[in-house]
Amino acid sequence: MNDEHQGRYAKLRASLASKGLDAALITSTDSIYYLTGFRYVPFERAFFLVARPEGDPVIVTPRIEAENIATIALPHRIVEYVDYPALPGETYLDALGSVLSVGERIAVEPSMPAEIMAGIADYAPEVMPLIETLRLVKSADEIRRVETAARYSDLGLRMIMDAARLGNSIKGGYDRIPELRAEIVRREGTFDQYTSSIWLGAWAAPFSAQPHRFPEPSDTFREGPNVGLSFLRVNGYSAETERTFFLHAPSAEEAEIFATMLAACDIGYDMLRPGISAHEVDHRVMTFLRAEGFGDNLLHRVGHGIGMGGHEGPWVAEGSDDVLEENMIISIEPGLYWRGQGGYRHSDTVLITSDGYRKLTDFSRDINAMTLV
Repeated sequence: MNDEHQGRYAKLRASLASKGLDAALITSTDSIYYLTGFRYVPFERAFFLVARPEGDPVIVTPRIEAENIATIALPHRIVEYVDYPALPGETYLDALGSVLSVGERIAVEPSMPAEIMAGIADYAPEVMPLIETLRLVKSADEIRRVETAARYSDLGLRMIMDAARLGNSIKGGYDRIPELRAEIVRREGTFDQYTSSIWLGAWAAPFSAQPHRFPEPSDTFREGPNVGLSFLRVNGYSAETERTFFLHAPSAEEAEIFATMLAACDIGYDMLRPGISAHEVDHRVMTFLRAEGFGDNLLHRVGHGIGMGGHEGPWVAEGSDDVLEENMIISIEPGLYWRGQGGYRHSDTVLITSDGYRKLTDFSRDINAMTLV
C-alpha cells in the first residue's frame, strides 16, 4: 500500500499548491488512515498530520503514540508533545508552533473539533474539505476493497432475510453478526477491529417508515413492508445492501407502491454516467415521485457516496454541487414512507463507470423474490 499512500499524498500536495496554501492540518482518523494506513484511536489527545506543498509530512503526536507512528511507511518527520493536558511549553499547541507560523495560509478539515479550532485561532485556519475531495474518486485498489465489502454486504442481507418470520423478533438478524464476522475472517484472513464494523438490521413494519430509528430487538415482524439493511465496513472500506420485503402476500396497493419505488430507482440508474450532476439525478427522481402524488411521503435524498465511510461524498441530493465522475461509488436508494404503516426502500452500492454504472452489490430486487412466504 506504500505506492497507494505516496500517490495520495502527492495529490494532496498538488492540491495545496494549486490553492496557494502553505499547509494543511489533517486531524480525522479516517483522513490519517487514507494518507498513511495508520490506525489509531486518539481519545482526548490531539493528533495532526501537517502537510505542505513540498516535502514530507510532519506528524505532531502525543509521546505515547510516537513509537507507533514510527511504523508508518510514508516518509515523515515526528514532533512529540508530552500529554493532554500539559504544562505550558509542553502542549500540542507548543508542538504545532514549532512547525507552523502565524501568517501562513493554513487549511483544516471540516471535522476538526471545536476545542482544537479555538486553540489554533491565531493561525486563522481556513476550513476546506481537501481529503474529502481526494476521496471522491476511488483508485483500482479502493474499488477492489469496496467490491469485497459488497459481497459480504449481500451475504449479511441474506442472513437477515433468512431469519425473518411473521411473529418473530427482528433479533434474528442481529444474532447472525458473529457468523458473518467469522466468515469474513475465514475468507479474508482478518477483520481489523479499528477499520471494520458490521450492522445487520431490520425495520419491521410499521417502523420501516422511520429509516433512522434504531430497531429494538423486541420489534416483531408483522404484515406490511419490512426493510432489511446490511451495512458493513470490512478492513477499511464499506458497502451497503438494503431491501424492502414482505412476509405475507402483499396487497395490490403495497405491490403498486413497491413498483413505484423500483421505477424511481431505475430513473436514477438510467442517469448515471460521468459528467452528470448529482443534483439533477436527485431532482429528476424526486420530480417523478412528486408527480405520482408522493410528495408527502419523501424523507431523504436519492443517495450518497460510499468508500472508507458508509456515508461520504458525492451527495446525490437536490442542492448538491457534486458532478459524477468515473470510479466514484454511490448508493441509489429513493424511499417512500407512511407514518404508522411502513416504508419502501432498496439500496445498492454502485460504481460509476466510463459509460454508465455497475452495481457492486448483487441482490434480487423484484417483488416475487422479496415476498418470503
